[in-house]
Amino acid sequence: MPKASPKFIEALNEALTEELASVIQYLWDHILARGLESPAIADMFKELSMVEMKHAYAIAERVDLLGGVPTTAVGPIKVGGDLREMVDTNLKLEYDAIEMYKKLVKMAEAEDDPVSRRLMEDVLGETEEHANKLETVLGK
Repeated sequence: MPKASPKFIEALNEALTEELASVIQYLWDHILARGLESPAIADMFKELSMVEMKHAYAIAERVDLLGGVPTTAVGPIKVGGDLREMVDTNLKLEYDAIEMYKKLVKMAEAEDDPVSRRLMEDVLGETEEHANKLETVLGK
């Protein structure tokens, strides 16, 4: 079985806390979305929540496989505001996640762990797609 350094396990668990927070945040935004544009945006929030759940599940499985204990901690959640604020808040979080996953790709490389690297690259790609969707909604 592959083993990972405590530092890499800790970094993966940090990513897991962020993903768990994203699941909840997108879910609440889906429920709280109001206004003329809300049906389409609420559906997008729900869809993004489901993808974040998939990320959390994959990272938790990887932590376990690498000999670590997946965290149950949930990162900070920002809920509320109008639709624009929700989208803007989530976009900033996706930008932060992109930077985090770029670092995790490099860490996996340094660990000589191509499977974790590929997982981090896949999550990074989907996170970039999320940012793109949110940017499109904001007209960026």
